Amino acid sequence: MSAIGREYIAYARQLSTNGCFSKAIDVYVSAFDKCPELKPIFELEFRDTVFKHNEVLAVSNKIEEIFANFGKAINVFPKSIYLLNEIGKYLFKYGYYEEAWTQFQKALSEDAGYVNAEKNLNSVKNLMVERWHFRMLNDKIRNDSYRAAIHEKVAPYETSVLDLGTGTGLLAMYATECCAKAVVACDSSEVMTNLSDCVLEENNLLLSVDIINKSSTTMDGEDIGGRRSLLVTELFDAGLFGEHILPSLSHAWAHLLSEPAHVIPQKADFFVMGAQSELLSAKYHLRPVVKSYLNISNLAVHAMSADDTYDCDDVYLYQDMKFVTEPKSIVKVDFTDCIDITNKISSVEPYVVELKASETGRVDGFVGWFNLYLTENITLTTDPRVKTRATAWQQAIFFDSIPRNIKENEILTHKFNMILGRLSLIPNDDTDILRITPEMLRFLNDTEFYQRIKSCIAMSCVYLGQMADICEINVIDLCPFPIFGLMMLKRGIKSLFCYAKTEYDKNFTETVLKANDIDMDRVTFLIAEDWTPECFKDDKIHAIFCNILDLGGDLDIRYKDIALFLKNNHLVQGGLFMPSSVTLVGQIVYSPWLEANNRVDDKNVGYQVAKHINKYQVSQNFGLDLTLVDYTPITDPVSLGDGFKLNADVINVPIKNDGDANAILCWYNIELMDNLEEVSTKRLYTYVDSLAFLANPSIPMVKGNTANILVCVDNDGSFKLMIDTETA
Repeated sequence: MSAIGREYIAYARQLSTNGCFSKAIDVYVSAFDKCPELKPIFELEFRDTVFKHNEVLAVSNKIEEIFANFGKAINVFPKSIYLLNEIGKYLFKYGYYEEAWTQFQKALSEDAGYVNAEKNLNSVKNLMVERWHFRMLNDKIRNDSYRAAIHEKVAPYETSVLDLGTGTGLLAMYATECCAKAVVACDSSEVMTNLSDCVLEENNLLLSVDIINKSSTTMDGEDIGGRRSLLVTELFDAGLFGEHILPSLSHAWAHLLSEPAHVIPQKADFFVMGAQSELLSAKYHLRPVVKSYLNISNLAVHAMSADDTYDCDDVYLYQDMKFVTEPKSIVKVDFTDCIDITNKISSVEPYVVELKASETGRVDGFVGWFNLYLTENITLTTDPRVKTRATAWQQAIFFDSIPRNIKENEILTHKFNMILGRLSLIPNDDTDILRITPEMLRFLNDTEFYQRIKSCIAMSCVYLGQMADICEINVIDLCPFPIFGLMMLKRGIKSLFCYAKTEYDKNFTETVLKANDIDMDRVTFLIAEDWTPECFKDDKIHAIFCNILDLGGDLDIRYKDIALFLKNNHLVQGGLFMPSSVTLVGQIVYSPWLEANNRVDDKNVGYQVAKHINKYQVSQNFGLDLTLVDYTPITDPVSLGDGFKLNADVINVPIKNDGDANAILCWYNIELMDNLEEVSTKRLYTYVDSLAFLANPSIPMVKGNTANILVCVDNDGSFKLMIDTETA
């Protein structure tokens, strides 16, 4: 390094140390201008200075200065994937989604294996186009039914059409087939209206449909060229009313529709029925067997939810699903009757429904579904018992009731409210319900994992007893609930440090510990993200039990790093670290479910739509239950490395079956202690979901050949998988 180069770098470092980041950046740039050979040596510390400066600027919301700062950096290192990714993150943060997409894509163009850039790109795509669009467009039953209804109601050269919430413009295009007098489509999403413009142009219909980027409730007749005689919409969710269909139609009748006018659908009817499924119940309620383990059998414990009205799921996929009451209509609505719509919106009286038990059993919750009466002759249903149901919508799960036993012909009376346009179940029970996070609930309900932990306790005590008396043993348990820690406390250990994601989780854990006569002075809680490993100071720990998997199936990088830090700095020599390994497992498959939910096929819509919307398909799916997802194996499962020390690799996998591979499914095999049998996360009641890495496009595979799975790993341990298309 030249003398002048040393001076510049030393001065830049001094400025950075003193918090003068802006000046430090300028000095670094000058150093690189004068001595280009310094760039690869000092790129990392230069980037760190840029990032620190931008963190300071972000606190004051100095957006222009942030991007000016990035401009200086990218001029010096135009191909830096880390700078490109960071620029994209700030663009994303400030709402410049298209621009963020460009930066993430540039980073991936430089390094296709850069995991963080791909995850960030997927986040942008998920925000710009919600995933249900793919599922809806692939629902041929829904599409054909709407098409037939539109053909039935549009009089050539007479009917003027408004497509409310147009999405990709599909229903508007169906209206053009009938030579409608005029077709106007609106959507509040700028991304979707731009997308619909592209789709219309692709299908030579750009001049046949007027697209308006506005919410219908902000418009009047002048905005759409005059009141319309037919409104078509699919503004429904699993609970029918959750997408604000009633306020939207109320406004449309007052400001956008002529008298008379038609609406497709004309009417709707929402039904509920009692359901029995331990698999489904375990997502929302603490299982009785677990409460017995924990000595809290008298308590009702439910999962917390961001939306406490209902959840959505494909209930027909659950192996143990039984409908134990007759279905009953809660509410009917006539979309052509503005008075009926107004009454539904303004009503404060609950809807009372009496459900007759069709057999003796147990009601774990209530499944809701609907009929859409598109016309007098055409009906769509989401009834999970019907094979010809529309698959665009899942079923609504009203989960916040305490499971109860029922007898055949017993009458169950329940009340439902309409709150902010969404139906919600009014609990009949006076019992207090304890709330815990889904992570804690799922962890506790995984009874197989619970039993595996229990089977390790005696061996752990023997092992640790060689180091110290049990009353001197200190334990850290960073799992969603400290099962290991509780069992060790009952054996008499000195202290437990345990993790609680929320105060609700902390309160519940305290309740369980007290129910098991644990002295709370022996327990220290680490709450949410408000702690770091430094809080342990010089403490020495005899046993560490950690969890490095998040609920959706990905590695939790923060907790992996914390676990390894504690192992390396606080675990006594020869101490117990659990689990001993977390092996990533992958399998190449073809899955029609993944195909339908991630990639549109034009044969399902009757127009060229796929080319445009499939740009928004993502490359990773999290939160998969592989006991519910249908797929055909192309290869056998193969181990891809230990999550604690995952490395980039190329894994050769023999192809066992012919087929078009569209995904690598992933799960984990967990070994709690050395030489003990592993437990897989690919099973019923598992506490962590699986994930899939998608191939785009699908890759033809021939039995007897070899496929390559590329394991891509960032410096922080984040990973993704790809199928090697060149040699597969």
